[in-house]
Amino acid sequence: MRPSYHYTAAANWLSDPNGLVFRKGEWHLFYQYNPQGEDWGHMSWGHAVSPDLAHWQELPVALEDDAQYLIFSGSAVIDTANSAGFGIDAMVAIYTGAEQGEMPQQVQCLAHSTDLGRTWHKFAGNPVLDREMADFRDPNVFWHQGTQRWIMVVVLSNEQRALIYSSQDLKTWHEVSVIHGAGAPGEIWECPLLIELPIDGTDERRWIFKVDVLRGAPGSGALYQTGTFDGIRFVPDGPSTEPIWQVADMGQDFYAAIAWHEPRDAEGRPAWIGWMGNHAYQGRLPKQGWRGAMSLPRRLSLRRTGEGLALRQEAEPAAVAKVVKADPAATSLPIAARLDLPGSNDFALTLGDTEGRLLLIERQGCLLSMTRRDPVSAFLDCSHSLRIAGDAPLTLWLDHGSAELIAADGLLCATMQHRMAGPELTMRLRVG
Repeated sequence: MRPSYHYTAAANWLSDPNGLVFRKGEWHLFYQYNPQGEDWGHMSWGHAVSPDLAHWQELPVALEDDAQYLIFSGSAVIDTANSAGFGIDAMVAIYTGAEQGEMPQQVQCLAHSTDLGRTWHKFAGNPVLDREMADFRDPNVFWHQGTQRWIMVVVLSNEQRALIYSSQDLKTWHEVSVIHGAGAPGEIWECPLLIELPIDGTDERRWIFKVDVLRGAPGSGALYQTGTFDGIRFVPDGPSTEPIWQVADMGQDFYAAIAWHEPRDAEGRPAWIGWMGNHAYQGRLPKQGWRGAMSLPRRLSLRRTGEGLALRQEAEPAAVAKVVKADPAATSLPIAARLDLPGSNDFALTLGDTEGRLLLIERQGCLLSMTRRDPVSAFLDCSHSLRIAGDAPLTLWLDHGSAELIAADGLLCATMQHRMAGPELTMRLRVG
């Protein structure tokens, strides 16, 4: 069954969100998409729009692969000053063109739209940035007000580092600095994000650099650092000899998240969204005509803790406003529901279906564990143990195919796919 309140495409493969931009009352969600089938391949940009981050309308494919390039991940901006020459308020996509063949290369390309993203024109001068490399991808571009220029952060995937470029016109790019991966676990960097966030309860702001690590990193591989950015260099907080990397989501299935840089809510928080998937096994899931879903949109801020600044995430209120709140005393619950779990007591929650699939969430003191079991697709079996503090309630956002746990007042998130079936699940909640 399809998710009730998470975005899916009508058919075929969906993965990384791309090109998140807002224009004239529409939130645009582009994403990695295969127009020709349910497996990874023919990478193009799918497209959907929403008035409120809750109700989505799928539109025709925006950017389709061609004989020269697959269309890999990237970003989009509104060029209000016509700096690129495509027209005032043109929507400009900056994406990785991935050449195939014996000598594959990845280059950065442009396309533009002047009709709110409905039709697109690839730039005749592509590529606009070429290092003659096989693994150079996923540009995230935004306007930096302080220096009055466009900024791009893009990764050298196999080298575990990111480059920062600047431009006046989105076509000519100059390298200005490097973000090194010293101390970062895992290998193969993808989908970077550099964005300024508010610090809760203050008038201060701080930047985060986030990158997704394809293999060997904790949780889903989404790592981040907090720090400062002056339009040239990102300087991470903490001692330079011991860079601090934190994990944005401790589950198995929250990958490639990027943000709408604007607009922000009343507290100055931007929203982001991730792919609820994992390349290690996504292609092995049973075919059902469509494959892949997006996470809930989440609002982002930073919170001061005893160990420094930490990312805080809150489910976008509009996206979950109508989700049924489940009764924790019941023996079953709808498969699409919100469940609030105790914040200060030990508990054990078991959710299951008639096929023996289950999701187990337990808290014992400061230890929170999550276990997924699937007797049919054993490659999905996994277990995580997380440290947790505080007495704020834990909220489980449950939907067809997924479970998103937001705990410790948003400082801990864990997203996991599941294959439990049926309109209802059996539930056992033991407290104490």
